[in-house]
Amino acid sequence: MLSIDVYTCYAVSGAGSLVGLGLLAMVRTEQARVSYALGLFRWALLSLSVLLCVQLSPLNVRPEVLKGAIGFAGMGVALLAWAFRQLNGRRTHPVFGMVATLLVGLALWAGALWGSDQQYVRVIGAVFCLVSVGMAVDQGVITWRNGKFTGGDLTLLVAACEFALNWVILLYWAWTQSGPYPSHWLFMPEWLTPITGLSFALLPLAVSSVVFASVNDRLMQQLRARSLSDDLTGALSRRGLRELGERLVALQSTQASMLAVLMIDIDFFKDVNDRYGHAMGDDVLRHVTNSVRDHLREDALLARYGGEEFSVLLPVRSRLEAQSVAERVREIIELSPFETPTGEIRVTVSIGLSFHREDTTLEEDLARADACLYQAKNTGRNRVICGD
Repeated sequence: MLSIDVYTCYAVSGAGSLVGLGLLAMVRTEQARVSYALGLFRWALLSLSVLLCVQLSPLNVRPEVLKGAIGFAGMGVALLAWAFRQLNGRRTHPVFGMVATLLVGLALWAGALWGSDQQYVRVIGAVFCLVSVGMAVDQGVITWRNGKFTGGDLTLLVAACEFALNWVILLYWAWTQSGPYPSHWLFMPEWLTPITGLSFALLPLAVSSVVFASVNDRLMQQLRARSLSDDLTGALSRRGLRELGERLVALQSTQASMLAVLMIDIDFFKDVNDRYGHAMGDDVLRHVTNSVRDHLREDALLARYGGEEFSVLLPVRSRLEAQSVAERVREIIELSPFETPTGEIRVTVSIGLSFHREDTTLEEDLARADACLYQAKNTGRNRVICGD
């Protein structure tokens, strides 16, 4: 049978908490929700680090010191449950979270101060069972709703279930068996003690590693999303149009519909910059972007192609529908001047319209639409020219 000193496990847990605290202290994010969750994780690890004090205390008072440390450990586990909810977008009101965390600590300290040994181990079992089972159920619901069974999610779910099962058994053992009670207070079947001790020992570093990897993964996704979008207007970037556009072209080839390609250019945009300044010009770009986006279906792709030029990929049922959409976009921009404190800036656009063909690439489709756009600009602007 595996023999492990539980007090050593407590010490490893405390030391691992400090290491994990240092690891998460290096993580920075612009997302308020994730930043808030990281703060909770840091407080949780700080609470768990108190377990290190047990190993540093004299042998004759170690069981009593452990009673106080277990209260902090319980608060740490409660904070972990709260932090994981926050990280996964399941918000908990701060007041409720703080009250629940304090109640966990108070229950454990009250059991240590006023309860018998039997009552104390039952309190430990009940409190840790409640918190760990709640965390396991919550993590299971999150994993199921996300619909993405990634390695990190499954690892976390399995670890949470294993941790919860340990405390369910401890609670059962505490209510059905009687002493003698061990000085480390893990009153459970002898074969389970090493497993629970190891769970406590590895918990802080495991949590820190999973959280660190999760936040970094979110950061990479955020950077990727930014690389596919235009910072100024929020539309797709040219790169984003190519990447998502190829997927849309492939999708349309399997459906009985057409793919319209629009190139949109703001008329006399240089005059806007020269007269009102580049800051106002940026506002006009955002105004046009929002006007176009508001009159497109959700399955359309809108990108800022360069400067004051935009492109749209739009699934349609017919050429007539595409022409109608293009004309509606042109008209709504003409009838919606940009409001400024000093008056209105009237904006019009020229639009070139083409259609994807099976024997052409997306770049060729855009080039044909661009040729139609320049024809529209050369024949008076503020109009739609449709090609083949």
